Amino acid sequence: MNNNKNIKIIEDFLSYIKNERKFSNHTIRSYRNDLIQFDGFLSKYDDSLNFINIDKTAIQLYIEYCSKKNFSDKTLLRRVATIKSMYKYLTQEGRVDYNIASLIISPKIAKRIPNYLSEKEVDKLMSLPDLNTIKGNMHKSILEVFYSTGLRISELVRIKNKDFNNKKNIIKILGKGNKERVVILGINASDAIKNYLRVSKNSDNIYLYPSSYNVDSHISESYVYKMVKKYLSKITNNEKMSPHSLRHSFATHLLNNGADLMSVKELLGHDDLSSTQIYTHISTDKIKKIYKQSHPHGK
Repeated sequence: MNNNKNIKIIEDFLSYIKNERKFSNHTIRSYRNDLIQFDGFLSKYDDSLNFINIDKTAIQLYIEYCSKKNFSDKTLLRRVATIKSMYKYLTQEGRVDYNIASLIISPKIAKRIPNYLSEKEVDKLMSLPDLNTIKGNMHKSILEVFYSTGLRISELVRIKNKDFNNKKNIIKILGKGNKERVVILGINASDAIKNYLRVSKNSDNIYLYPSSYNVDSHISESYVYKMVKKYLSKITNNEKMSPHSLRHSFATHLLNNGADLMSVKELLGHDDLSSTQIYTHISTDKIKKIYKQSHPHGK
């Protein structure tokens, strides 16, 4: 970054979203990177510009620049959202006269159908961990919890032992924006956790899945991501499958088996129903079943 004024604004904004908005460290890192990239673009475009004196044209040019760089749709939308969030903050703080970013229309991006496993593939996945080892039991419980609850990876790694109620088979989760919710465990997931705790003797640690380097810290998201990807590679050739695919599978299978959209929204921890509606496009098994049952020539 070349502009000292921008550096100060970025640090002030990041401090605000950390202390006032209680954003996660992962989100803060993403916002920091997004704003550094935006600052770098401005310095190349016109080094006399800073976040305070630019107009909406500079932001639009940056969006066009990002669009040509073949960033993923998710990355592009996040970068625009980051800029909008910063300018909303600057407006509230009185550091700009008006929110120029509010004039920016976010690019329209088609929602892609999420990758998910069939129920048979899930069963095969759960049979892979070696239950003769502590590590295998841990892996089994992580896979089962992902599929049973639809948790995000950031939520799973931060589960504390005190948040697991082994009598009611529920876990208290601290989700996005530090919002608490309770998720229900199926019997397979609950048994997998109990077996893991029995063989690992980790029940006295703070976290359900402690770090192997520091028992007072939790396992890393990177470790879980790579571990799940390794198991998924054994049952599917789809390289886009990831831990989040188990979240997609959770939602899809619920809808396929009759769950209503509002209930799935709450279980996923979505703030907005529109985030959940993507799954209405992928419940093809349910659609085929309804068609065969209802259409005169469907049988």
